[in-house]
Amino acid sequence: MARAAILLFALLCAGCMDSANVPGVTADPEQSAANAFPDIPSSTEAMQLAETGRKAFRGLGCESCHSITADRSGLMGPPLGGISDRVLARQDNDPLKARRWLVMHIKDPAKYPGAHVGDDAYRGTHMPPNPRVPDHDLRALVEFLWTLR
Repeated sequence: MARAAILLFALLCAGCMDSANVPGVTADPEQSAANAFPDIPSSTEAMQLAETGRKAFRGLGCESCHSITADRSGLMGPPLGGISDRVLARQDNDPLKARRWLVMHIKDPAKYPGAHVGDDAYRGTHMPPNPRVPDHDLRALVEFLWTLR
């Protein structure tokens, strides 16, 4: 009886951890990127998204590892100042492709590694995956990152 209760509890917990149970979350990073960015937002929408994205950046704890300037500021993760230009250069200067790549990187950084992977300055650190962030929040977060030029 106790064994069955433990198994049931484990199955229920596993179901709670499944991204499919979170409204607005797409489990597959590529599909999530396409959902978050079917297009590039207008300048008005981009400004509104960036403000929401700044709040998401703080709420998700990104600032505990990343500086929003070009200086690392003693933090573990790479600085994010200029990230949009760096990602654009690596994504054929295609702004839509670059935004989608950022979504995929945030959701699954091991599968979509950033330019700092392998850099001795970041040895022993890694960005955790964020599979449960809703697509609309990823759109806002990426638009905020886009302002860090």
